[in-house]
Amino acid sequence: MEGCVNYILNMHKWFGCIDAQTLFLSLNYVAEGTDEHTIVDVVSSCSNRQRQQIKHDFFKYYHKDLVKEFKSELRIRLSFDFKQLLQSLFMTPAEFDATCLKASVKGLGTDEKSLVEILLTKTAEEMIHIRKEYQRKYRVSLEDDVADDTSGDFRKFVYSMCRTKRKNFGIVDHDKAREVANEIHTTFTQYRGTETPRFDIIGFCCGENFKQIKATFEAYEGITGEPITTLMETEFHGDTTWALKSAAKCSQSVQGFLAERLWKSLDGISTNDDTLIRIIVSRAETDLADIKHEFEIRYNKTLESKIKGHTSGQFKQLLVAIVRGNNPSISEH
Repeated sequence: MEGCVNYILNMHKWFGCIDAQTLFLSLNYVAEGTDEHTIVDVVSSCSNRQRQQIKHDFFKYYHKDLVKEFKSELRIRLSFDFKQLLQSLFMTPAEFDATCLKASVKGLGTDEKSLVEILLTKTAEEMIHIRKEYQRKYRVSLEDDVADDTSGDFRKFVYSMCRTKRKNFGIVDHDKAREVANEIHTTFTQYRGTETPRFDIIGFCCGENFKQIKATFEAYEGITGEPITTLMETEFHGDTTWALKSAAKCSQSVQGFLAERLWKSLDGISTNDDTLIRIIVSRAETDLADIKHEFEIRYNKTLESKIKGHTSGQFKQLLVAIVRGNNPSISEH
């Protein structure tokens, strides 16, 4: 969708030291224990930039790390998922994205879908900041870490996504789209089983702007009578197929792709908290309004109602507050 509206805005007439004091008192509420409702109100009512100021003022006046206070085992009234969400909201955008990327590659197995989701939906400018933060935080480059944990065509896809600067301009060259579509069709049919190089569809999906990708894949369908996803399923396998099909979905609508990811994170016996937190936190100040709109169109249910039905407690309260936003110009459904 074009012209997204921010749900989370900077508060006017706001002082970080006051919110820092409020959080300090809420975390040390003697009579009743931790005051979770006040924490939700404070955290959801301001922007990420303002949360960074709160974190700074909290340390300045109380000589304590606010995030560590949230995570402390002494805060037994705070659920694990609520602490995880709080911690995420108090990271800078680049730090949060870098942390999510590290989580997707560390340990025994790679979370391929999360890795692809993050890399596909970031702008070229955002990726510059993420790469710098990743190097600073983990003392290794993002591309090297990703390459060490993947293999084959999938490695080529995610490694290219880490290094390639996607073209951001939205101008569509329809002649080029038809030319590339013909090249894809020719090299993947006539040259199958030969040594002749085939069109680099992985590189194309990783570097071209989404509008041009969309026009090219539509031209391909016009030429062959089949969607490009059929070729992707035939010529590639497993995670690489999913990554390429995800790129095709993003060329139609990044917000639609993320709405689908949110739906799947909430559609089942157990909720995928990591995906839910990752998308809502990372898009809260960019295009969450558009994602909500896509979600309701596709599934005939609001994102807020779906969250309410699949989460609970403080975690649910804070998620709903973030999804509602603090922009008075946006009406609620």
